[in-house]
Amino acid sequence: MATRPHPTPAPTPAPLRRMLDWLSPARRAQRLDERLAARRRLFDSIGELLFASRLAPSPRNYKLVHSYLSGEDVATSVAVAEALRATGTLTEAAAARIADGQETTELGPDTLARIVETLEARIGECLGAAGQSRRTAEQFGSAIEGEAARLDDDPAATIARIAALTRDAVTATRLAEAQLERTRHEADSLRRDLRQARRAAERDHLTGLPNRRALEAALRALDAGDAGDAVATVALCDIDDFKQVNDRFGHAAGDRVLRFVAGFLERELGGDVLVARHGGEEFACLFRHGDAPAAVARLDAARERLSARSLINQETGLAFDRVTFSAGVAPLGADGGAAALAEADLALYAAKHAGKNRVCAA
Repeated sequence: MATRPHPTPAPTPAPLRRMLDWLSPARRAQRLDERLAARRRLFDSIGELLFASRLAPSPRNYKLVHSYLSGEDVATSVAVAEALRATGTLTEAAAARIADGQETTELGPDTLARIVETLEARIGECLGAAGQSRRTAEQFGSAIEGEAARLDDDPAATIARIAALTRDAVTATRLAEAQLERTRHEADSLRRDLRQARRAAERDHLTGLPNRRALEAALRALDAGDAGDAVATVALCDIDDFKQVNDRFGHAAGDRVLRFVAGFLERELGGDVLVARHGGEEFACLFRHGDAPAAVARLDAARERLSARSLINQETGLAFDRVTFSAGVAPLGADGGAAALAEADLALYAAKHAGKNRVCAA
């Protein structure tokens, strides 16, 4: 009895072989090793650039260099590349400028423009839904009038048509209501986005204090008489010899001093005083319910407590020189907030000229 030869198995198609090879445990392990090696190279490159540029390994600087080397943020990559081409290194000052640019653009014109465009679209949908509802109501009214004229000729048929018209009108109304409800939810979400954008636009990202824009808005409110007949006072406070802190300890340490003084002024002056970062190492204080002598007394007490503190550089464990500030105080008069700030600035200059670490009234 003759035996049949076993059939030769069909060869596995090349694409299938490649897919099976790609999914095999060995290849998965190889890909994992490659990803880990790439992460290690990126980590080493970040460290090399940080130390070559003598940048502090702070979260801000790490994030900046990571964004540059990984290419995840095109704008950051371009800004860092331009800084490196210009000077051959990335200084703390350049890193701070680039980081500041990132923070201010996250909720900048593009985001606000998107919110405005979406709001306009939602308003258009609301108006369209309202117009459709009005047309539906008008058509329903006209149809009912026509059917009422034929009621005597054929009551049963007329009532059936009126019932059908009513069902159609109810359906159209419910559709319009559903559309309006969806639009309302979207509008609520956009309003939250706008509130967040407004808060972010009026906050200093480094210290968390209100910024100059928020201060100017508060001064405009007082100029408009929103505070009634209350007496108000403004002050400008400037950290003494702050440049020496940056030069001796680096910008990262300077940033920590700025954050500390910002929080210190807020805590010491209390919730009834608006403390804002006015720019650089300068802070503005708005005493909404206090005259100039009272503001001078409160600031002077805070100044004395700060000058008695001993601050430690967290990176080195070494003590800073004594951190102090000078301040100028001026009442908010009939000429408005801008004039009062100018007077406070002159008083601040007098405090600096008189030896620093003091408070002067205009």
